[in-house]
Formats: sequence, structure tokens, C-alpha cells
Amino acid sequence: MAPIIIPDYLRYWGKTNKETSENNDPYHLLPYHCLDVAACGYYITEANIFNCRNTLIECDISSEDVGNYIAWLFACHDIGKFARGFQQYAAFPGSPLVSPVSGVAALERHDSLGFYLWELLLEAWIDGENNILPYPAPENREKFKSALNTWMLMSTGHHGIPPNTLKNGSSLAFTDEDIVAAGHYIEDLIELFPFQLPESWKTKAAKKKLKQQSWIFAGIMTLADWMGSDQEMFPLVSTPMPLKDYWPLACEKARRALASLPPVSPRSQYIDHHALFPFIQTLTPLQQRASTLDISAPGPQLVILEDVTGAGKTEAALILAHRLMSADKGHGLYVGLPTMATANAMYKRLAEAYHALFADGARPSLLLAHGGREMSDAFRHSIWQPSETMGDNYARDDDSATSECHAWFADSRKKALLAEVGVGTLDQLLMAVMPFRHQSLRLLGMCGKILLLDEVHAYDGYMVKLLEGLLRFHASQGGSAIILSATLPATLRERLLIAFNEGAGFSSTDASSEADYPWLTHLSAAGLAEQPLATRPEVRRSVAINWLQQRSEAIDTIYRVVEAGQCVCWIRNTVDDAREIFQQLLEEGLIPEQDLLLFHSRFAFADRLAIENKTLEWFGHHAPASGRKGKVLIATQVVEQSLDLDFDWMISDLAPIDLLIQRAGRLQRHIRDAHGERKTALPDERQPPVLHILAPEWQAQAEPGWLGQELRGTGYVYADHACLWRTQALLRQYGEIRMPENARHLVDGVYEQTLPAPAGLQTLSDLAFGKVLSQRSVAAQNLLRHDKGYDREASDFLWSNDREFSTRLGEESVDLYLAWQDEEGTLHPVVTEGDFCWEMSRLSVRIPWWRKNAGEFNLPDEEKLEQFRQKYHRPKGQIVLVSNSGEARYYSKRAGLTG
Repeated sequence: MAPIIIPDYLRYWGKTNKETSENNDPYHLLPYHCLDVAACGYYITEANIFNCRNTLIECDISSEDVGNYIAWLFACHDIGKFARGFQQYAAFPGSPLVSPVSGVAALERHDSLGFYLWELLLEAWIDGENNILPYPAPENREKFKSALNTWMLMSTGHHGIPPNTLKNGSSLAFTDEDIVAAGHYIEDLIELFPFQLPESWKTKAAKKKLKQQSWIFAGIMTLADWMGSDQEMFPLVSTPMPLKDYWPLACEKARRALASLPPVSPRSQYIDHHALFPFIQTLTPLQQRASTLDISAPGPQLVILEDVTGAGKTEAALILAHRLMSADKGHGLYVGLPTMATANAMYKRLAEAYHALFADGARPSLLLAHGGREMSDAFRHSIWQPSETMGDNYARDDDSATSECHAWFADSRKKALLAEVGVGTLDQLLMAVMPFRHQSLRLLGMCGKILLLDEVHAYDGYMVKLLEGLLRFHASQGGSAIILSATLPATLRERLLIAFNEGAGFSSTDASSEADYPWLTHLSAAGLAEQPLATRPEVRRSVAINWLQQRSEAIDTIYRVVEAGQCVCWIRNTVDDAREIFQQLLEEGLIPEQDLLLFHSRFAFADRLAIENKTLEWFGHHAPASGRKGKVLIATQVVEQSLDLDFDWMISDLAPIDLLIQRAGRLQRHIRDAHGERKTALPDERQPPVLHILAPEWQAQAEPGWLGQELRGTGYVYADHACLWRTQALLRQYGEIRMPENARHLVDGVYEQTLPAPAGLQTLSDLAFGKVLSQRSVAAQNLLRHDKGYDREASDFLWSNDREFSTRLGEESVDLYLAWQDEEGTLHPVVTEGDFCWEMSRLSVRIPWWRKNAGEFNLPDEEKLEQFRQKYHRPKGQIVLVSNSGEARYYSKRAGLTG
């Protein structure tokens, strides 16, 4: 009997078992791991998950070849591990694996080694020296090079960033024997998975399309690698067998693994708004337009809804989203908001309605980006919730797929993008279009979803530029978006339209320079349609302005309101200012402690939720008069957006006009009688609404420093002092905020600079404007270039590990986790119940603030901190020690973290 000849490529390991037992093989042969991943990709394609099969056909791969092509491509993903420099990371004496060789070293990660090796083999194929692809004849092969490299960048770049194509020291990792073995492996792959190269791939148009689709396939590749690296699903196999014999085994395991993906919930058919909102008897004009808007045009669509606070923008947007989903223009929804507080509020509203977007019996997943309280069982037990089995990294800078999978999904903020309905801050979306590791997975999560972006006016120049990049990316992938705002400056509306238009590839069009208010803007393949809207009488309002110059005047106003048995809110512009006023009211003792509440961003998430719930209990939609009587809320900007609150009286620090309009929207928001009980119809029987604004004495020729000591923090938060001055000037001129009549005049009057500012402030304004231009320039550099495809060159910084990227310029933050230590020194989160105890014990602060104040807190030693970071995948997290009741001299559940 002739001896069995083992192919040279079956002498390389791909995965190792760090916990070797008698029941497990010590290693998994490299080709078998590659086939495991290929099988996952094959069945993702066969099931058309993420629209994968259809997209491959759009890339001109024949319907008969799509399965084989994706199997071949994914089976090439780890060819960099053929490098002897990589093989030396594990040794198996006495095994038939290749022997170590002196003089080789893996100076690059195995993904970059893989692309280097591919380029060597591709050049040899072009020269007719191998048969890694059987077609076409050598004289025609060069024209396929660009397209094939685009695909292989996705495949080898499966660890979150594209491979390094600069080669550097990659050649030092391979022996000639390794290169030959890899060539033999790919030649046998093409025998196992035969396909034809599309002729169109030689054309510029096809190459452009491949680059466009490469972003999504990079995410699918990563996901397939994570699935195929699960040793519970894919046990290690060290015994050699032909590839054709192992492939059916891999397929059977992949079919089981694929069952761990949450099923796609069928969408319901839109009939009318009652499915989502049975309590709405009569639609508002905005909601009525959303229910009848012509959405029949093919391709992506952008709708911008501008209307007053309380006009039902959220309901209108969800009606529109339901219609788009019903028309097969989206299979899910992600709602992006400015802050955690606004996301929490939106989550609660969606939790009551989102099931109506899907068919009866479906179990769609709804996930809050920092809570995860309503995941379906299917979502909880899917690949999005990986098993506890950990995987070691190959080397310090070469992570394993298993360890990356756990680290990525340990953060609930990221998982929200993969739920069918996700709610979170806009930041999670922006990271998809920046060179963060695994941004392709974020894009994959966005793919096919309708983006609902609320309170868009709240972003600075840096985030607006990033938002433009997001809209460009999303439109280019065929995604639709709905944007909501009560106060959108004309230039911002124009920028958003231009960005979406460029991504969608529509013909250029100009937005109206004479936009009315309320206003609906609709951009689609059919063109740009803009139209004014009516406002329902209940939300037409006139809020008088009263100016306060001293803190004492504001305090006296609070006491008068409490004495009259009504409720009041003072919105301060900084946490420190809010804490100071809260402490003063406590110390003066004229208001019972149980009637005082402080709400800002420097609370652990669980405590913040409790305060938010208390705020809604006192001032929300269903709050009775008895619960509101004499209640006082001292808050920061966390309450100015999305929360459905109603105050009898309101005080605000001077702020930009759009924020004051938002704050005024919480003043007598609901219709009540003279005693504070809810009514169903006008008129409101309380005193006429007045917004009291703490501001400096009016100075027509204001100079730097005009805000004074009391509003010094305001000057830091809102650096464009001319914007604040124009706000004060226009409100003095109008004497009121009349919605909707003077909204456009106020907003554009401030932001379009129709009113000249004093020379002393104009210098500050110019500096602020220069900062905005600088911010936009930095943002443009930080954005990925969609047209470059999944490639290091898509980033101006080549995806550099040495550069820190942030979604909020100047606001780089650090996550703090409140914990207590037991007698053995073990760390415990202060929140002990639920699935996300550490997340619920978290708060975020700016890095400069942390550096300034960290010395005031009790911290664990470095060893304990590092153990926490590794165990819970929080490489930059910090621990602040408190008691097991969650209190310390520097932290209380009532006042938050001091600093």
C-alpha cells in the first residue's frame, strides 16, 4: 500500500488549544480553520444575510458562483499564518508540523503578512507561474489585479483594520517553503471552489463599485472569522485529511453556528399610524405629511423635519420609518441622539412602539447603547453575546479573533448597532466612518437601517463635519435617514443635503434660501422637494423674556414659585454651577430636601437613570398637581432635549438662541389648569409663560469679560461670545420667543450673523469661527474616504495606532467605574443586579478633568486595575472606589461626583 502523501500546507497550525486536555487536539490545522471561516461566509451568503448574496450579484459575480467565490475568498483570509515567523508563536515537539527556522521573524501582524504573500502569489499568477486562479490566459491577467487586490484587502484585513501594504519587514517572516505551501493551498482551493472572474472587473466602473462595497464585506469577513474561531462550535482538528473531506465537516459546523445569528424579523405592512400610536386620534400637520409623503422613488432618501417642540416630530419620524420599512427601504432602525439622557428618553418611547414595526409573532431586538435592558432572548444568546471561553493573543500586537470578539461585544454601546432597533448617542454611528478598529462592523450594523437623527442642531462644527461624512457613507450604501430639529440654521441644512446628495450620487440641487418654518425637506432620486407646514394650535406659543442680572434674583424667584405651590427648573450651563446652586438651596433650608433634585451628567448610569425617572415622575406627562407642588429641579443641558417635561416656571443661564428655544419648550409644555392638573384642551390656565434668563447687564458695546464672574463657566462652554451677545440682542428686540412665527428669524439672525457684533466680541467670534474651521478641517482629516474602499489609504493617517481619534473634539473622555473592594481585595461594581452591572456603574468625564481631580479619589492599586481592564475588556477604564452602598466623600447618589 502506497504511503499517504500529506500536502505541504497541512503542516501549519492555525489555532492552538491553550488548555490542552486528553479530549482536545493540541492545535487546529491552518487550512481547516480557513475552511471553517469559509463555511460561515458561504452560509451567510446562501441565506443572503446582510443582503450579501444580492450584493455579490450586483458586483457581477454570477448567481451560480457567489457561494464558491465567497468560500474561496474567506478561505484565503489567514494565509499570513503560513509565515514561519508566525508559526514560531507555538511549538508542538514531535508533531508533523513545519520545523522552526532561524533568521525569520514576524515583524508585522499576520493580516499584513497575508496581503504581502497574496501580492507575491498574484504577481506569479500574472506571469503564468502558478494556477491559484485558472482563468484567464496570462496575457489578460494584469487587468484583474486591482479588483482582486480590493477583495483580498477585505479578506486579509479581518482584524478590524486593513492590512499594511507598505511591506516593511514582511519578507523576513517567510521561507521559500512557506510561499510554495501557500501557493499549493490556494491552487487546491480553486479546485474545491471553482468560479469564473467577471470580465467587468477589468473596467473602472466595476472597480469603483467594488471599493464601495468593500466596507460592508470587510465587516462580514470579520464576523465570519469570529464565528469560525469559536472552538465550542469548531473543535480543533490536528489529523490531516484532504480539503474536500474536511469541507463537509466545516459546513455542518457552520450551519449550527449560523443558527446563533439572531433571525431577521419580518416587517409589518404599514396601514395607518394606529399600529404605532393607537392613542393618537388626530395627526398633527407634520405627522399627516409624514403619513402621505411620496417615498416611491428608488434608492436612498433623506427627510429633514423642522417643527416646534411638542409638534410630534418623533411620532412623525417613526411613522415615516414604518412606511420606509414597509416599502422594503430598510429592515431596522437606529436612533442617534446628542446625549445619554436624550437616548434614555427616546428608548422609553420606542420601547412602547417598536414591536409594531415588525410582523405579529416576530421578536425584534431593541437595545439601548448603554443599557441593554430589552434584548430579546434570541439576541442575548446569539453571536452578539459570545460565550465565556476566552482566547489568548498570538503576540503582543497580534490579537486573536476570539479575544477581539469578546472585547468588542463586551461594550453594549457597540451592540446597539447590531440590534434591529438600536438607540444611542450619535457617536456610535460616527465611529463607523472614522479609522477606529472594527469600524466595518459598525457599518455592517448600519447597513439596511434607517437612521433617525434627532436634535441635530446640538452639534459643533467638528461633529457636523463628521455627520456629513456619515450621511455620505450611509447614502452611498443605499441607506435612508430622517433628521429632526426644532431649530436648524440654513447653512447646516444645506451642508447635510449636499453630503447626502454626494453619497447617493443624485444630480446636484440647491436648497431654498427662503425656507419658512415649520419646514419639510425631502431628497430622493426624484429630486429635492421642500414645503412649509402648519402648526397645531396647542404648540403655538409665546414665551415672554425676563432678564435677571444677579444670582440672588434667580434664588428669590425659586422661593416665590415654591411658596405659590408651583414647580420650577433652573438650567445652568456647567455641572459646577448647578452643584453650587443646589448646595446653596440645601444649606439655606427653606425648601424641604425631598423637594429638591439635581440632574447633571456626572452620575453613575444607574443613579442617573434613577434621577431621570424621578424627574419624569415630578414633571413628566402624567405628573399630578400634587406631585409637582413646590418641586425644584437644578439641572444642566441634560434636560433641554428629548425629555417630555413641563415646568410652571423656568430660569436659564444665557445660552445660544437654539438652546434657549429648546429650554423654553419645557416651560408649560403640557396643558394644565390653574391648579396644575392636566387638561385635554386649551386654554392653559396658569400664568402666562415667562423665561427668566440670567445674563449680564445689556452692553451695546460689550468687551471681553462682559459675562462677569457668575457666568464665567458659560463663557468657557460657549466660546463664541458674539453668538451669546446676538442672542441677547435679538431677544431684547423681540421681547419674546413666539413659535413658530419668529423661530427662523431668531435662529438665522444669530447664526447667519445678520446682526453685527461689537468689535470687542467680534474678535472672540472670529477666533471661535476660526476654531470651527479648524475643527472641520480636523474632522475632514479624521473621516475615512469612502471612494478609496477598505484600504489603509482611505485614512489620512493610514489607520495609525499612534493617533487618537475622537467623535467630540476637545472632549476626549475616560470611563470611570464605581466599585467597592471586599476584604480579599476583589472589586465589585456598585450595581449588583441585572446583566450589565459594570456598565450601570459607569460614568464618563473629560480626560483633563480626570487628570486634575484623580488625586482626590480612592483608587485601586495598578495590579487590581489592570486585572479589571483585562477581565472586562476595558483597556482605558478607571476604577473609583466607593463604599458598597455606592457613596464616598466625593460621590453621592444625590449630588454625583465632585471635582
